[in-house]
Amino acid sequence: MRASGPSVSTQPATRPGGRSTSLRVRLLALGLAVLAISLGLVGLALDAAFARSAETELRKQMETWVYLVLAATEISDAGAITVSDDLGDPRLSQPGSGVYVHVHGADDEWNSPSTLGRDLPEPASADAGEQSFEKLSGEPAYLVYRYGVGWELPNGSLLPFTVSVLADEALLGPQISAFRGGLWRSLGAVGLILALAQFCFLWLALRPLREIAGDVAEIESGARERLDGRYPRELEPLTRNLDRLMETEKANQARYRSALDSLAHSLKTPLAVIQAGLAKSQGGEVPAMQDAVDDMQHLIAGRLQRAAASARRTHAAPVAIRPIAERLATSLRKVYSQHLRTLDVSIEPELTFRGEPRDLMEMLGNLLDNACKYGDGAVRLSAWRDSGALSLRVENDGGSIPADRARQLVERGARGDERERIEGHGLGLTIVNELVTAYGGELVIDESDLGGAAITARFSER
Repeated sequence: MRASGPSVSTQPATRPGGRSTSLRVRLLALGLAVLAISLGLVGLALDAAFARSAETELRKQMETWVYLVLAATEISDAGAITVSDDLGDPRLSQPGSGVYVHVHGADDEWNSPSTLGRDLPEPASADAGEQSFEKLSGEPAYLVYRYGVGWELPNGSLLPFTVSVLADEALLGPQISAFRGGLWRSLGAVGLILALAQFCFLWLALRPLREIAGDVAEIESGARERLDGRYPRELEPLTRNLDRLMETEKANQARYRSALDSLAHSLKTPLAVIQAGLAKSQGGEVPAMQDAVDDMQHLIAGRLQRAAASARRTHAAPVAIRPIAERLATSLRKVYSQHLRTLDVSIEPELTFRGEPRDLMEMLGNLLDNACKYGDGAVRLSAWRDSGALSLRVENDGGSIPADRARQLVERGARGDERERIEGHGLGLTIVNELVTAYGGELVIDESDLGGAAITARFSER
């Protein structure tokens, strides 16, 4: 049975969900962002505070220079200003040192030797006893400290003059740069230590969640039955409810299967009685009644199988695929020994199916039976796992199946070959599709390189 045209899936296309970011990464990223912002703000605040402190220290130094200049200043009776060369600080005598002193009165003025060759801004005057400190913008920028003095002359009059000290703002540069370098290195080291501490804290805080995830994975693999570890008090409601949910699921499954078995047994006896009675009866309606009884048997079997599939366990132990496949292949080689040439099984020994063994046997059995029944003697069964998704593929070299009929084949009673020599009621592929759907998979019909059809059951990673 060869499928013509492109492959056809019996399930509607679904949009795969993207993998979300882990909780640890989110918390770590948020914590690092908050840490970086906090340390940055602290660094900026400390830098601004140090800059203000450096300016305050420079102002105090400028006051000292004012007093040094006043100590070396002499005023003549005529009001001439004379300042001694020994000012007590070499920077006041060194040209371009960055510290400049200007003394000016009503009729005379004096500039320190350090002002030689410098074009300084004209300083303002200050009243006697007045002090001021300000920053003059420009290139370069200067910090200016002014002190107003009233000098008493021998005739009893006061001679006002102002002592102005100008300091290049660049004098603060090395001090502030050194502080900033040490500050940001220290904050960087503190940030690294806090980031490592935060990582360790998150690792310890989220360890119970990792333990629960590992225990749930063991439950999924069938290694354990319940969450019986020691978990923090905050997670006890979660683990307790999960255990109750799994116990309830297991109990419901057992009751459901028991009820299905009882129903099958109850229906089997009446149908057997009817069938026995039909065998002894005579009349033209007997063949029709026999067909109706056969249809009832197949319908009951199909419905029971569908209900059993819906009652499967969520966390079932993995089942080895190859032993079941080999056992089915051995049986089918005997059943179809008349026309079956090859029935190859290509499955790795470690490949497993996470579900009920009876469901796996039902799916493989129906697919292999159809392949043998409708093929021309060559059948191949293969299975593989790719990116966590399991694929079971059965191929043969039979006749063609039109692509427009691919979806119809999974409908109850539909047959791919209506030849009378082949017995069947068209339920096999329907049962397979119901089982595959119950496990969250899809059934795909496409063309095989053997020359016939290939039916693939794909189960996504859960």
